[in-house]
Amino acid sequence: MSVSLVKHLSAARAAIVAGNMELALDKIERFSAAADQSPPDEALKQELRAAIDELHELAEASLRGTKAAIEQVHEIIQAARTLQTYDDMGQRQIASTVAALPRRF
Repeated sequence: MSVSLVKHLSAARAAIVAGNMELALDKIERFSAAADQSPPDEALKQELRAAIDELHELAEASLRGTKAAIEQVHEIIQAARTLQTYDDMGQRQIASTVAALPRRF
């Protein structure tokens, strides 16, 4: 059963790296159910704790990256609303856009 626990965590890690959070959650839930059915021994617990800590760090990094991307998209939309360009004569041309702000990501 210990191999199964490690495989679940490895699959969850791969899913997080791939950006597939639904699959990652499924693998973590399967890991939890398998650990409940057959608790690991102390030696394996240390290995699993390290793997779980790594999953936590990856998930946090993914969250930070997603938040940064959302902020960048928001800034791009804000900047695009008052796009300023210059014509052939060097005169500033202001073009307002009607782009709606996204409501959900």
